[in-house]
Amino acid sequence: MKKIITGIIAVIFIFSLSACSSSVKKPSMYIEKAELSQQEENIAKLLGDNNDQLIYDFKLDDTVKSVQINTYKLIDGKWKMISGGGQQFPDGMGRLALDFENLAEGLRIALQSEHSSGSTKYSAEPAEEITGIGRATSMLNDLTEITYEKEIPLVVQISTAQNSINSYNVDYFFTPDEYQKHSYEHVYAITILFSQKTVGELDTAN
Repeated sequence: MKKIITGIIAVIFIFSLSACSSSVKKPSMYIEKAELSQQEENIAKLLGDNNDQLIYDFKLDDTVKSVQINTYKLIDGKWKMISGGGQQFPDGMGRLALDFENLAEGLRIALQSEHSSGSTKYSAEPAEEITGIGRATSMLNDLTEITYEKEIPLVVQISTAQNSINSYNVDYFFTPDEYQKHSYEHVYAITILFSQKTVGELDTAN
């Protein structure tokens, strides 16, 4: 049985979307890995466990109404959502932090914007047995354009007792058969979706 613990708390990240000095023009709506200042890195290490944290900055337009951050497990070749759901998000920019080591055990998600901040913690109960198996984690590294109502895979993690693991770009989230054909014991994914619909409208649609 999976348990989701949700709480709205203050997230002590300094909110400062980094200015990019690159001459490459960014799309009007995008998500990218955050470029943290030294002070922000020190705060992230202070707040986090011994795990690496993934931190993303994103920019939207003024029509955004909600965001979904979902965690999936691959079961019989199909993704099954094990945690997630929509929440109101009316701000035009924000920061997302993902704190995890083994997605089979759970993760913490922190979301911050100009007017709000909050966190969600997911824990597997009981946690799956992962002792003595290898792990490969792929993550979104490149700036990616945001399209409303379209999921963006941020993380795919494979855990297996097999001698070798084929690690794929996160875009392979959309072709789960590629993972299934290797018979990996555990495959998890984290995605984000921004919407012009309210949470109520999304619930009605589902």
